[in-house]
Amino acid sequence: MRDGVALHTELWRPEGAPTMVVVIVHGGAEHVSRYERLADELTAMGAIVFGPDHRGQGRSGGVPGHVESFEQYADDLLALLRHYAALLGESCSPSAIPWFSWGHSMGGLISLTYLLDHQHDFQLRGALISAPLLGLTMKVGALKRFAVLGVAKLLPRMKVPTGIPPEFICRDPAEVERYRKDPRRVTTVTPRWAVAMEEAIARVVREVGRIELPMHWYLGTGDKIVDPELTQQVFASLPHPKDHDQTMKVWPGYYHELHNEPDELREPVMAEARAWLNARR
Repeated sequence: MRDGVALHTELWRPEGAPTMVVVIVHGGAEHVSRYERLADELTAMGAIVFGPDHRGQGRSGGVPGHVESFEQYADDLLALLRHYAALLGESCSPSAIPWFSWGHSMGGLISLTYLLDHQHDFQLRGALISAPLLGLTMKVGALKRFAVLGVAKLLPRMKVPTGIPPEFICRDPAEVERYRKDPRRVTTVTPRWAVAMEEAIARVVREVGRIELPMHWYLGTGDKIVDPELTQQVFASLPHPKDHDQTMKVWPGYYHELHNEPDELREPVMAEARAWLNARR
């Protein structure tokens, strides 16, 4: 990146001629390799799929669990889109085949921040927004929040455990166990990251109506990490969703990682997402 931080990225290619490109924007305390199953499904549709480990996450450089602002993540994403457009060549450029983004949780907040800053800087056909981080289900008390904000000024890069139980991610025991044992996960954040998150959420709440790109938001009402009611309130504030092809689907009882729920629950979610992509390419 322009500040010298190196980002680890991964790329999946279809067997035949590509018909679209999808960038995966992963969530917090994880990495892009956790989306290999999703990438395989997308490549079966003819997609080229790529994505980074965000700075401070996975195998990427930077201070673990740290960022100065979510606009920094968004700038990284724009740089990666441009890098891969050049790498893949003219036959896979946004003018030749459609490009989409797929952001989950923290990646959903990064995607929305990206669209506020860069929706006209790179040609995307649409964005899938999965359980975006627009407020936490696990509430932080006023005293603890005050303490974090104070520490952010004095020790902005101090390591603070995320405190999210692995069993909150989904209802697939095997996936929960893989997540628990995953050595690539960064399980801490910094006070400055927490402040940056709050600033990004507040900005999205204020400005989300400026986003014109087609979007499909989806979330589960059983999410124990991200507050589904707050997400629905933010989507409801969009002034002209029909005019911009912006929709939302609420899945009753689903946990945070809808793409990692047990197979019989996961498949309807993925089928709808695939149908959304197919209808717009």
